[in-house]
Formats: sequence, structure tokens, C-alpha cells
Amino acid sequence: MSTQTTFDLDDGNELLNQLVNFHEVMQKEWSRVENQWFNLRSCWRDEQYQMFEPLYDQLSATHKDSEKECLEYIAFMREQVRIAAERRAKLGALKGL
Repeated sequence: MSTQTTFDLDDGNELLNQLVNFHEVMQKEWSRVENQWFNLRSCWRDEQYQMFEPLYDQLSATHKDSEKECLEYIAFMREQVRIAAERRAKLGALKGL
């Protein structure tokens, strides 16, 4: 048997805004990390580089996966907010009758 749940539109919008802001900050900060890695990689000439590069590559792959998941969740929340706003508008129209 299913249970009816509620979705607070205002809270949903706030979460969506926070996720979008988080994604923007994550992109900006990761860009800075990539720039620093590029600068370091161009001048790093010892054996430790060979040990560190695979770790950085793994970190980069993890970041890309996280960014993809964040975008998917943003899309999900946008859809939930859209549905809730549509329901609110329909309910308001019904109450107005």
C-alpha cells in the first residue's frame, strides 16, 4: 500500500537554489585546482610525480562523477519543484471556483 507524501515547494526551491550554488562553487574551485595542477605538472621533474599523477587522475575522475551526480540531482529537483508548482496552481484554481 502506498503512502501519500508531501513536498514543500518553498523548501524544494531553497534546496534547488543551494544545489545550483554548490555546483557553481564546485566548478569554480575545481577549475582552480586544475590550473594549479597544470602549472605544477609543467615543472615537476622528480620521481614523486610518477606516484602523484595517478592519484590526481583518480581525484579528477571522482570529481567528474560527483559533478555528474550533482547535475542529475539538480534536474530531479527542478522536476519536483515544477510538479509541485503545477499542483499548487491547480489547487489554487480549484479553490477559486
